[in-house]
Parts: sequence; structure tokens; C-alpha cells
Amino acid sequence: MANAAARSAWAFQAVKESRILANFDGSFDQVSTLAHELGHAFHNECAYQANKTELQQNTPMTLAETASIMCETIITEAVLKNVTNPQEELAIIEAQMNNATGVIVDIYSRYLFEKEVFERRANSELSADDLNDIMERAQKATYGDGLDEKFLQKFMWTWKPHYYSSGFSFYNYPYAFGLLFATGLYAIYQKRGADFVPAYKALLAATGENRAAELADTFGINIRTKKFWADSLAIIGKRVDRYCEL
Repeated sequence: MANAAARSAWAFQAVKESRILANFDGSFDQVSTLAHELGHAFHNECAYQANKTELQQNTPMTLAETASIMCETIITEAVLKNVTNPQEELAIIEAQMNNATGVIVDIYSRYLFEKEVFERRANSELSADDLNDIMERAQKATYGDGLDEKFLQKFMWTWKPHYYSSGFSFYNYPYAFGLLFATGLYAIYQKRGADFVPAYKALLAATGENRAAELADTFGINIRTKKFWADSLAIIGKRVDRYCEL
């Protein structure tokens, strides 16, 4: 429990300010975590500077992770540009890939699990054995032969609190959305440089008012098509390639 608490961090909104609660031991992992929470604070600040009301700041979860993941990415890419030790580079990319795997692959298994639970529960009650079976099959469908079956976690549904709150149905997929959306925006930032920043701030200020697709349109990207998401996955794929090279 103590180790889990040490890895946790939160960003809270106050009146026109943000507060961050985080442990810090100087490790790169916690530098990345702090960057993530500072991203949330920056998101809040953009709304404050634009004089948005509380109602206008009510951001959907799909967009709530945009600034946090963007900030993480900026820090990680800056470190990778300056690292000279191949083992350090390997460790940083591995941490990056562990996060991406959890957000893209494992969260997809949770989506499949929850989807089947809702579908089957509409017709009958489900036992613990039923839930174990659904979870295990969801993980197999997601990981394929990429995960040894002895590491499947059929009891995962017992310790994820989001499954037990009606207000958090399909809670996890926004993290996948956020990673891919922020990755795509970061690619645009690399091309535009400083010219990107004002439009990015405006996007963050408007996340409580406009649809994600409308906000993306301001950058000339269409998130309604598979291409945008495939391009973001391809960026992550290049990191995997670099990891394999090392």
C-alpha cells in the first residue's frame, strides 16, 4: 500500500489556481509523473486566463488527459535528445512503452470486458466465475500470443474500483484517446514550433465547450477517420523500433 501511495499524484483545482500533490525522489519516473500533473495545472490555467466559468471548464475525460500527456511527452522527448548513455535511453523508452502498452493494449481488454458484462447482464445475473471467464477471454483477445497465459489476471475485475461506480462506465478508454490525441498534437507541435502554442492554449481553454472533433479541426486534423489514430500509433511504433535497435 505504501509503495502504491508513493507512486500516486493528483492535481486539484482551487479558485483560479491549481494544487499538485505528489511524492518526488528524483527518479525519471517521478519527473514524468510531475510533468503529467503540471500538464493538468497548465490546462486549468489556460481556462482561467480565458476567463472561462466553472460550467465552461467541465472537460470530458477524453480531453482531460490532453495537456498532461503532452507535457509528459515534451519532457521525455527532451531527455531522449540529450541522453548519451544507451542504457539510460533504453530505460526511458522502456518506461514510455510500458505506459503505452497499458494505455492502448490493456485498456482495450478492459473495454472488451465491460462491454460483454453489460451485454450479458441485460439478460441474466453473472457469477464470479462468469466474470473471471469474461476477463480472461478479454485479455486473450487483446494480447494474443504477446502475453504468456500464466500472467493473465482473471481477477482484475475485483480490484478496479471504476467497475463499481455507475458514473464511470467505460472509464478507461479516455486514456487511450488522450495518449493518441496528444501524440498527434505533439507531432504538429514539432512541425510548427512556437506558432503552435497560441492555438494549443485556445484548444485547452475550450475543452469544456466544444467537441473533440471540432477542436481537432482547428489544427487541420480529422479524428473521425482512422488515419489520424493510425498515424499516432505509427509514432509509438517508431519508439518500439528504436527500443529494439538498442
